[in-house]
Amino acid sequence: MKSSIQLFTALLALSLVQHASADLTIRLTGSTAFRAGTHKAIVAMMGGETNCKFATAMISGNSAATQAGYEGADYSVIQGNATGITGVTTVQCTWTGSATGIADVAQGNNLLFIPVSALPISNGYTNATVGNGASRATQSTTARMAFSDVYQSSTPTPTPALVNNNLAIIPFCFVANRGTTGITNMTQQLSRALWTNGSQPKKLFTGNSAAADANDLVLAVGRDNGSGTRITQLAETKYGVFTPVQQWKISSTGTTITTAQVWPINDGVGSFAAGNGGYSSGSTIRNFMPYTSTSVTLKDDLGNDVATGIPVNLITWLGISDANTAVTNLAVRLSYEGVTYDGSNASLIYEGLYTAWGYLHLYHPSGLSTDETQFRTNLATQLDNATTLGAAGLRISQMQVSRSNDGATVGP
Repeated sequence: MKSSIQLFTALLALSLVQHASADLTIRLTGSTAFRAGTHKAIVAMMGGETNCKFATAMISGNSAATQAGYEGADYSVIQGNATGITGVTTVQCTWTGSATGIADVAQGNNLLFIPVSALPISNGYTNATVGNGASRATQSTTARMAFSDVYQSSTPTPTPALVNNNLAIIPFCFVANRGTTGITNMTQQLSRALWTNGSQPKKLFTGNSAAADANDLVLAVGRDNGSGTRITQLAETKYGVFTPVQQWKISSTGTTITTAQVWPINDGVGSFAAGNGGYSSGSTIRNFMPYTSTSVTLKDDLGNDVATGIPVNLITWLGISDANTAVTNLAVRLSYEGVTYDGSNASLIYEGLYTAWGYLHLYHPSGLSTDETQFRTNLATQLDNATTLGAAGLRISQMQVSRSNDGATVGP
């Protein structure tokens, strides 16, 4: 009897160990420009939102218990049963930027995630627990995988080399803030001039030397240098991915932009020189581009007033999901080199007419487990599905053109 009890106990313990080891936790970081598409892909591999639990948060403000709130979140936890993976799969995401994500995975840096304990009891977007990232992203641990808009060689962390998988295409778009008139198109030349100096007279964009356009200013707004969105822009416009820029930090009251300050030194990633810093997430820029800016106080990097009551227009470069959200809220979409892309006209990119795009890369160390490999396969499958991608990206299998590196010539 004793030996039977001992055998039963041993078998039970083994069963519990096997059950526990079957569950999988994946931690993702990197590109904010493609977080909507990635979030969709994770839900799709788990059989839809009614089979998933959600917890989300934003860097600035609160997330919402909706599909849009989940897809645009800066921090998220999703839990369910993924295709081909035994047990429960939990995916924790913190979206910090492509170059930053590559560095964090390559160097094994700790990041902040929403803990699994924040997940609700019930499935579905409407049951998601939501809030502000500062109070919710409290678990400090490493990420195993990073999404990037750019090649590792375009980042400040080219080594140690990670394994690269090209999974989709990320389109980008220049956007001007609400109330912008007369500016309809951006060129490589205009982009280089604007980001070199931080501001330019509006007349250079409109071709109109009338008093208003001669006196109004256009200001450059953008991401920090840990962002693949920024790297893609600087590569595409032939500016130079490691060349410092001049960008502005925006303050507002309600939906009115009140001040623009040359980005201060030591204020975030890459802010080693005045103007070179930027925003850590496209969602932050997306949210203030629908604001008006008819009377703005301009400040230098130290916070001193240099001009007051100035009419300005803001121009930025966003991933297509963030751009579409901003435009829906009355920001202004700009064409690029005379071609307009809004996410509905995929053939412009598939055939090579619109070149403001980059590859979606998934980077990870070598030696993935069987379940991690299956998760990567699931992502690749879902991200080559137009229904899953929506307007967030394009199917890599449909591309009739390619490029060998960031900003390289697009051709067959």
